[in-house]
Amino acid sequence: MSTTAPGVSAPPDTVTGRTGTRRRRKLLLIPLSLLCALGLVLGYLFLTAKPEASTPLGASAVIPGGTARVNGIIPLEKDGWLPPERVQVLDEGPSAGTHRVRILVQFTALEGEGVAVDASQFTVTGLGAGSLRPLWTSPGVTQLPQGDSVDATMVFELPNQAIALVLEGPGNTRLSLGLSHHTS
Repeated sequence: MSTTAPGVSAPPDTVTGRTGTRRRRKLLLIPLSLLCALGLVLGYLFLTAKPEASTPLGASAVIPGGTARVNGIIPLEKDGWLPPERVQVLDEGPSAGTHRVRILVQFTALEGEGVAVDASQFTVTGLGAGSLRPLWTSPGVTQLPQGDSVDATMVFELPNQAIALVLEGPGNTRLSLGLSHHTS
C-alpha cells in the first residue's frame, strides 16, 4: 500500500539511481582502458620503427662499383609500349586491381672492377605490394667496364593501392618510385 497522497509523486530512489550510473561507468572503463592500451602500443611502434632509407626518385644511388638511377616510371596503359620480342605474360592484360609499369634504370660503372648488372634480381616492395618480381627485364646479365653505362628496362605489375614503393636490388640498393605511376 502506498503512503503518499493521491496526486503527489514519490521522490526518486536516489540510492538505486546512483548505483546504476556507477555500474555503467565501471563497465565503460574496461573498453576505454583497452583502447588506451592499444593506442599506447601503436604509438610506441610508430615512433620507434626505423624506416629503411631509400634514394629519392631521380637521384643516383651508390651500388657496388658504380651508381644506379631511376630515369622513368611509365604506366604501360598510357604509352602502349611492348618489348621487341613477344612475351606471353605481357600479352595478357593486368590482373584486376593492378597496373603495369615500365621502370627505366641507368647503371653506370665508376670503379675499376666495373658493375655487374642483372635487372631480373630487382624487386618492388612497399605497403600493399609485398615483394614483386619483374615480369620482363632487359638487358640480361651484363658486366659494365669502368666508365660505361647501360639503360635497363624492367616491367612490373603493381597493386593500384600500394604506397611507398621502392625498387630493391643487390647490394641493398633501394630506389624510391614515387607516386606518379598510380592509376585510379
